[in-house]
Amino acid sequence: MATTTTKSHESSDPNAQATSAAHAGAPAHHPQALITAPIYFERKKTKRGRRKKKYTKGTKGWQKLGDGLNRGQYRAANALAKGLRTFVRRNRKSARKKRDGMVRYSLRDASRGVADGFKELGRAPGEVARRIPTRTVRGLFRVFSPFGG
Repeated sequence: MATTTTKSHESSDPNAQATSAAHAGAPAHHPQALITAPIYFERKKTKRGRRKKKYTKGTKGWQKLGDGLNRGQYRAANALAKGLRTFVRRNRKSARKKRDGMVRYSLRDASRGVADGFKELGRAPGEVARRIPTRTVRGLFRVFSPFGG
């Protein structure tokens, strides 16, 4: 007659118990481990890639003003594009909704496009005014600008 013996899953080896506990999801601490608690490292965020602009002596103000004018012109061009984009989008929507909607509501859609364009264009003088150092000159520039930045 053949007798079979069954092996027990339990073992007297402490390493085997630790590995079985780790597989079960419980935290396992090795008896000879030097560090038993987790260590947290904190990375400090740096302004990598952002360097301070350097200017030749006496040209800083003019260069900042030129930068402001460039950004203002960019905003003005974007204002035109944004206004036309709004007009086209709304006009297509009007044409889909009603028969002859493109013609019926074109004035309303155009006014909305112009409003969006002028809203963006009104920010252009602020780009220039922000580069002027003194508050008094900046205030005068905003008062006399045609779009009221």
